[in-house]
Amino acid sequence: MNVDDLILVSIDDHVVEPPDMFLRHVPARYKDEAPIVVTDDKGVDQWMYQGRPQGVSGLNAVVSWPAEEWGRDPAGFAEMRPGVYDVHERVRDMNRNGILASMCQSL
Repeated sequence: MNVDDLILVSIDDHVVEPPDMFLRHVPARYKDEAPIVVTDDKGVDQWMYQGRPQGVSGLNAVVSWPAEEWGRDPAGFAEMRPGVYDVHERVRDMNRNGILASMCQSL
């Protein structure tokens, strides 16, 4: 078998919802109730649901990091690889890595 003939499918990818996802997609009448991303005084991005901070799951965004650096970081979107939350950047990353398809999960 020739390695160039292989089709790669990634079956355990993770995503983080983009910070403007809900504001772009909920009906206008629900925008005041939609989850939003706010940055706290320490520079940490937080999802706010019904006025309560939920954090951004950095463990979903450790692609390309050494395993010893995995954790709840990064603290915000600026520290994440854009392919974690931007579909167009994800496709570019997949093309760079020769991935034809991906099963993504949000935690």
